[in-house]
Amino acid sequence: MGFIEFPFIEVPKDLRKIVGEPTPGTRAYRREGTHAECGQWIEDLGLYFKGDVGISPAGVTMFVPVQRAAVHKRIKEGKLTAFFFYITHVESTFFGTKRKVKLRPYIMLSLSECKAWVAEMKRRMGYVDEPDESLMEQRKKLKPAAAADEPKTRKEAEEAAEFVSTDPKDKGTRKVRYETALNPENRQQDMFLLLTEAMAAMASGKKAEFYRKRLERGMEWDKKAKAWKWKE
Repeated sequence: MGFIEFPFIEVPKDLRKIVGEPTPGTRAYRREGTHAECGQWIEDLGLYFKGDVGISPAGVTMFVPVQRAAVHKRIKEGKLTAFFFYITHVESTFFGTKRKVKLRPYIMLSLSECKAWVAEMKRRMGYVDEPDESLMEQRKKLKPAAAADEPKTRKEAEEAAEFVSTDPKDKGTRKVRYETALNPENRQQDMFLLLTEAMAAMASGKKAEFYRKRLERGMEWDKKAKAWKWKE
């Protein structure tokens, strides 16, 4: 079988005013700003890539039979296009100096690249889809190929996780402090709301009205499922 080039999505230079600059040697585009700018960033990504960009690293596992650590590793190695947004604000230190505070980033990936990753696994395995085969059966057959993409050591996994949570250019500087979201539940809700706002902006007619009504009704925390859900 001849060499097959991975079908990365195209990110033209003129789009960098929206997505920021990539970390050298990777396809990890990093941007920072306010909550409002983050919402606009999500909307712009949805409009430009026509809905292809919008999946999170955790969501990748719904399409690719790997753990999240493998997604982080692939981003760090420059094998997936990833868009990062860090919400920031400025704080005063005990000594009266100013310092930038950055929340851990929102990360958006391409669905088409995730599907291409699965296709790549299948080629490595010499795997052929069976017409009546379930997704679960496919995932079992791809398990050896998926294992090859996972970090080999704990250190490798930790380095990949650090790469996707903090911007390498901030390493060693005292002018930037990273802060974990105070409430992971609220962070999850924020992501749902931001994505729905983006979908409402991109859609038209009945679909747009559907998303707008969702936003009007809002969300509620499901204690049993431990997840946010849209109010009926």
